[in-house]
Amino acid sequence: MRYLIRISLVLAIAFLYVGAGTQEIKLTEGIQPGNLAPEINLQGVHLKGNAYVLVQFWAASNPQSRVENTQMYHVISQSKTDNIRLVSISLDENPAVFQGVIKTDHLDDASQFNEPDGKNSDAFKKYRLKAGFHNWLIDSNGMIVAKDVSPSEILAKIPS
Repeated sequence: MRYLIRISLVLAIAFLYVGAGTQEIKLTEGIQPGNLAPEINLQGVHLKGNAYVLVQFWAASNPQSRVENTQMYHVISQSKTDNIRLVSISLDENPAVFQGVIKTDHLDDASQFNEPDGKNSDAFKKYRLKAGFHNWLIDSNGMIVAKDVSPSEILAKIPS
């Protein structure tokens, strides 16, 4: 009798083990590391690709975010790796202000995007931006691997 109970227990564990290995794990969309990054519906912005993407939000009206954007741009553009690209999104509602900052700060148009809907945009809502701005490091599969990375630590977060 004990023998049958042990065999039944072993078989039950084996079925659970085999069954667990066949289930597909699905990631959920969110804004924390381990989540799939929310899509951004802005022309030219693509979060998936062959490299890591640093999505950074900023505005000319927020001096700290503007400085961090400029620093991050220079760190990434001067790095010797092609395993990361910058997607920097300005939430300035006036496109002329955005263009002026890009020119004044010597930033490349290829990495800088303007969301003229500002705080009313889908990106602002999806990334739950409130006071201050943030950045997210996203891998080639669209998964967030880090949040609020500083310019001094960004390259250390990217595998060579």
